[in-house]
Amino acid sequence: MDPDDFDQYFEDCSREYAADHVKTGRWTEEEGLAKAKEEIRKLLPAGPKTPDQFLLTIVDLPSEDKVGVIWLAIEPRGGFIYDLRVYETYRRRGYAEQAMRLIEQVAREKGVDKISLHVFGDNMGARKLYAKLGYSETNVLMAKPLTP
Repeated sequence: MDPDDFDQYFEDCSREYAADHVKTGRWTEEEGLAKAKEEIRKLLPAGPKTPDQFLLTIVDLPSEDKVGVIWLAIEPRGGFIYDLRVYETYRRRGYAEQAMRLIEQVAREKGVDKISLHVFGDNMGARKLYAKLGYSETNVLMAKPLTP
């Protein structure tokens, strides 16, 4: 990722991460954005230069349009994909699948023998993609809101 793109990515990622956690009830709307930024800063204390964190721009060839971002961390547990996003105008064109296949190659080159990721249960498009690529669910967390 171009360092100039990081600030915008951080803001977009923080907003989306906060919204996901507010929707699931983990955080309130008032605290969501601050908590999201805090968690992301802990993972990326040196921004895009944080060791073992790889923030990569997904680029269309031959146009060289920036079509998305993927964030791979190399951790003791293996590789972990913190984020995969394809910008809205470029969705449903195969970029996410291609990026996932390429990131697996990058992870292998880094000595990783397993990649994990988290996906929210209501993100059916992502869940279908990951299943198609051979990822399997390792746990399922369920919740039911109770009304008075």
